[in-house]
Amino acid sequence: MKISFRQAIIALAAAVSTFSSVPGAIAVQFGQKEVEQDRFVAIAVPRAFGYSLVIVEQVSDTRPCWSESGSRPVEVDPLLVNFDFTGVCGRATDSNGYSVRIAGEDLALSHSLSVQEVNGEIFLVATSRADVYAPPIVIGRTYGLSGGFNKIFLEPGWRFAKRTYNGQTLGHIYLANDSAQVRSAGTSFR
Repeated sequence: MKISFRQAIIALAAAVSTFSSVPGAIAVQFGQKEVEQDRFVAIAVPRAFGYSLVIVEQVSDTRPCWSESGSRPVEVDPLLVNFDFTGVCGRATDSNGYSVRIAGEDLALSHSLSVQEVNGEIFLVATSRADVYAPPIVIGRTYGLSGGFNKIFLEPGWRFAKRTYNGQTLGHIYLANDSAQVRSAGTSFR
C-alpha cells in the first residue's frame, strides 16, 4: 500500500496535534525524598580516558556494598562486584540513574554530570547543556588522587536524595542542593 507525501504530512500533523493537546504529556513533575546520607557513596571510577561517576547505595544491611580506606583521598573498594548484590546494593552508573536537583527543580534535561581531573584532584561537576560558556557547578571533590576508585566528598549544601513521582519513591538518585544561587553562580575549580 502506497501512501502519498501529502497523506503522510496530514497523518504526522494529526499525530502531533493529538500529542500536544494532551495536558502534561511532555512535562513531568518529580518530587524529592530525603535519604540517609551514609547509605550512599559517590565514586570516581578510573577508565581508559579519565573517570566516570558511579553512585552506590546500601539498600539492605545483609552485607556491605563498599569499604573505604585512607583519608583525603579516600580509596573505595566496591565490594558489590564480588557477589550478587540484588536487593542489597543499588548502583547508578549514568544519567538514567542520577541527576542534579537545585532549589526543587530537576535539572536532568538541562545539566549533565561529569567527573573531571584538575590539578591532581577529581571534581564532580554539573555542566549546562544549553550554555557551553556557563561555569560548571562544583558538587563534590576527592581531595587528591588514589591509585583506584576515589570517594567524592560532596561540597557544603549538597546531599543525596531520591526522585519521587506521584508519591512513589523511584530508584533515581539526585545530587540535591536547596539554594537557587548555586545554579546562577557556578563555581570555579580551586
